[in-house]
Amino acid sequence: MKFNLKNTSFFSKQLFATLGVNFLSLAVVVSLLYSNVVDDYKNDLVNMLQSQSTLLAEASSSSLLFDDVKSANELLNSINNLSGTRFASLYKSDFTLFASFQKDDSIDVPEINKNSKFGAIFVDDNLFYLMPVEFYKDTIGYLLLSSDTKHLEEQQARFVETLLVVLVISMVVSYLLLWRLQKTISKPISKLVSLVRYVSSTRTYNRRLDISSGDELGELGKGVNSILDTVETHQEQLNQHNQELEELVRLRTTQLYQRANFDGLTSLSNRHTFIERLEKEMLVAGNEKCELAVMFLDLDRFKIINDSLGHAMGDRVLIEVADRLTKIITNTQNVCRWGGDEFVILITNICDRNQVNILATRIIESLSQTIFIDSQALHVSTCIGIAMYPEHDTDASALLKYADTSMYDAKSKGHGKFSFFDNHMLVTSRRKLSMENKIRSAIENDSFTMVYQPQFAAKTGELHGVEALIRWKDEGKYISPAEFIPTAEEAGLINQLSMWVIKHVCMQISEWKRLGLKPVTVAINLPGSLIGQQDCLDILKSVLTYYDISPSLLEIEITENMFIASTDLAVDNLLALKQFGFVISIDDFGTGYSCMSYLSNLPIDKLKIDGGFIRKLGKEKANDGIVQAIMTLAKSLNLITVAECVETQQELETLKALDCDIIQGYLFSKPLPPDEVSTHFK
Repeated sequence: MKFNLKNTSFFSKQLFATLGVNFLSLAVVVSLLYSNVVDDYKNDLVNMLQSQSTLLAEASSSSLLFDDVKSANELLNSINNLSGTRFASLYKSDFTLFASFQKDDSIDVPEINKNSKFGAIFVDDNLFYLMPVEFYKDTIGYLLLSSDTKHLEEQQARFVETLLVVLVISMVVSYLLLWRLQKTISKPISKLVSLVRYVSSTRTYNRRLDISSGDELGELGKGVNSILDTVETHQEQLNQHNQELEELVRLRTTQLYQRANFDGLTSLSNRHTFIERLEKEMLVAGNEKCELAVMFLDLDRFKIINDSLGHAMGDRVLIEVADRLTKIITNTQNVCRWGGDEFVILITNICDRNQVNILATRIIESLSQTIFIDSQALHVSTCIGIAMYPEHDTDASALLKYADTSMYDAKSKGHGKFSFFDNHMLVTSRRKLSMENKIRSAIENDSFTMVYQPQFAAKTGELHGVEALIRWKDEGKYISPAEFIPTAEEAGLINQLSMWVIKHVCMQISEWKRLGLKPVTVAINLPGSLIGQQDCLDILKSVLTYYDISPSLLEIEITENMFIASTDLAVDNLLALKQFGFVISIDDFGTGYSCMSYLSNLPIDKLKIDGGFIRKLGKEKANDGIVQAIMTLAKSLNLITVAECVETQQELETLKALDCDIIQGYLFSKPLPPDEVSTHFK
């Protein structure tokens, strides 16, 4: 049967007309709402990506300026926490890739060149946003950021489904209620149209349809409100994500600034910041005709603590030192950790040099006080080199160099000293540098030699042992150990030099053993830095094994200052050396800050009295009392006493009367080459 509209009833025509009008109205409303919501969602996605791109471009400008790929990658990696964002690429100004981050490898990254269009581009299921990275209006690079649009497509599908359901329901309601419900229908539809216009014009989603009826129109209103709820919630999430990204960028920027300008351990100014500060203050001082001073500090005995207790303990010592310095120098910008255990201080507004003297003395006194960490008492001190502006130079680099040079001059005077720069120090510095190079070469080329000074029993005169002493002849001239050994310590060569001595002494003992000579104990002096190494015993074992030497033939001498500054690891190493069979003695006893508890706790076999006390025997009552006290102390601890530098018969008789055990000095024999000292073995 054919359908003929002309033959239908008026009611049917009205019904069709009403349905047609309703359908047309709903279609228009739905289209507007759909178009606006989708466009808003797209625009929000573009705005979010633009905001993220702007923040990342601003944050990455410093990385491009300083060519810091690592910080750029860390910054780009921060997008990993942002949902939807798939990759980010940072390009240099010549469009070469500088840094990038990509969540997966399925993205085809478009080629970027000078013809590329800036802004947002939708490609397939990706949204790309390209923008320049500028620094003071100069383009220094480009940032490409991408976000997927799958969520947009899913939102569109769900929106279409919802609208279709709503449309069908509306048509059914219209069919059932006809003209009696036309007035009721027109009112909520007007509200819906008004809402759509409001959303379209203001791009805000805070209004809702006020439909309280429980019919299909009420359901329609709830559906529209639900859509608006979803859109508004998503908008809030986007805003929250933007805030989080801004906070993350701010945090990263702060961290980059901290790393670029301050020391990560002590929070003091780093070298770069301090030099800028120094140059600025020098300009001010030059304009105002004022003086300023640069102090260069180096910590004494810090390496022993660092090697023995580990870097964690060393770091805590450095933090304590920085804290003490900033309590004296209240302007913390003028205090810098130069590197390692070195600090630099800038003193401004100087009235006279005495002001610098007083300040240097305060710093030395403060740092010489005991540092307590985890109930452990640690001792460090410092030497300070000082250069003055404009007296010594008007260049920042030169002032720092001169302060460093004068610091080494202060160290040569002993712990806790300070020195002002003088031109003669440059000569000394160059000579020291030349000696460092010669020491390295001498170690590599076996240019050192060993001599051995015999030690005899005080009462019987029998040979007790020998002490190994290093000698160096450079360009036909002997260089005193008192000159090249401190240089080796400062240059970090003392362990290499000590290993050279250990190997050559063991080689000589092996040779004497091969010749069938009577075995005697050979004393060698080892530095605290070697004793404090974790593998100290293993190193010595390997040398003894290689030359087939008994540890009882080696006597390890440590200085008094070394055992005063010893740590748990150094003490444990000494105990292990003692248990393995080495003889342990303290050299130059009486010249340091003696602590009786160390003598009773350390595995010591001998005390060697410093030659300075021996030379004054019979000349000063106080000196004789000190020597007698040392002898009494040693006997009470069952330690063997050795007197060094015995040169006269009177000294020998006095030592015998004090019940000294071993005598060493020119009175019996000077240090001899191996073939000559071996005549005493027979």
